[in-house]
Amino acid sequence: GTVLQVAFWYLATPGPTLLAFAPRSLPTATVGITWTVVTLLAVPALIFTATGGTLRQMRLSRGDARAGWALVAVSALVAVPVVALASGSAPALATAYPWAGDEVGRSVPSLLGWAALYALYYLSFEAFYRGYLLGALEGRFGTAGAVWLQAFAATMVHLGKPLPETLAALPASLLFGVMAVRTRSVVYPALTHLVIGLTLDVVVLARAGALFP
Repeated sequence: GTVLQVAFWYLATPGPTLLAFAPRSLPTATVGITWTVVTLLAVPALIFTATGGTLRQMRLSRGDARAGWALVAVSALVAVPVVALASGSAPALATAYPWAGDEVGRSVPSLLGWAALYALYYLSFEAFYRGYLLGALEGRFGTAGAVWLQAFAATMVHLGKPLPETLAALPASLLFGVMAVRTRSVVYPALTHLVIGLTLDVVVLARAGALFP
C-alpha cells in the first residue's frame, strides 16, 4: 500500500505539477488519471484477489444502493455550497483547478467528457483507500481502526495540494470511509468525491469567465 501510494503521488497527482512543472491541460490530466487507474485500481485489485480476497470484499460492487444514493444526496447538499464558497476565498484552489485546464469549460460536451474521465479518477482513488486499504486493514485493526488509518493515508497523499484541500482531506476521508462501510461499496464515496471535484471546477471556471464562453 505504501509503495503504491508513493507511486501514485509521483506519477499522478500532485507529482506531475510539482516535480515536472507540467501545465494544467487535458493531456496532463489524462496521463495522471491513467497512472491513477494503474496504481490505485488495477494493481491493488490484482493483489487483493491474488491473496485470497474478492472484489466484493474490496467493495467493488453495487452494495446497498438505497443507503448509498441517500448518503450521496445529503453529502452533496452540504458539500456543494461549502466548496462554492471556499473557491472564492481560497485563490490557491483557482490556480490548481481544473486539473485539465480551462479547455474543459469551452462547451457542454467538453465538460461532460471531462466529468467521465474524472469519474474514473475518483473511482480508482476510492477503490484504493476505501476499498483496498480499508478492506486489508479491517481484519487486523477492526473497522474503526481501519477507517482512521485509511483516512490518515489519504490525507498524506494530499500534501502539496492547496492548503484548504489538504485540511479538508482528513474529515472527508473519514466520511468516505464510513460511507464505504455502511454501503459496502466504494461507488458512493466516489460519486460524492466526483460531485465535490466537479463543483470546484465549474465554480472556478465560472468565476474566471471561462465556463461556456
